[in-house]
Amino acid sequence: MNSGNWDSALFKSLFTSSLLIPIVYLTESFQLNSFELSGLFGLFVSFLLYIGVFLLFSLVGWSFIGFPIHWLACKFNCTNCFYYALVPASFLCVSYFTNGPWLLGLIALTEALLFRYFVFKIKT
Repeated sequence: MNSGNWDSALFKSLFTSSLLIPIVYLTESFQLNSFELSGLFGLFVSFLLYIGVFLLFSLVGWSFIGFPIHWLACKFNCTNCFYYALVPASFLCVSYFTNGPWLLGLIALTEALLFRYFVFKIKT
């Protein structure tokens, strides 16, 4: 059973997918008309808090959902993208249609697909 290079793939997918958060966060909360230095400090602190909570949720999600799915997929040789994207895509659909946090589902889906890409990528 080849599990691939899962340890470095996890960190690459976490930090690559977490780059989507600053883009969305800054476009939604940063207003160019009311630019002040004190507002910039508050924006930076809340952004760090948001990133910290995102990384905490991602690590907990990988511990309880992602790693068991990866282990089962490798054990039964079903390592196509469908099995890695099934849980995040279902969370994305449910949260989108119930006005929930659809952005977290989109980032989780991106993270799972990036993990699938990095874990079985052949080193060159």
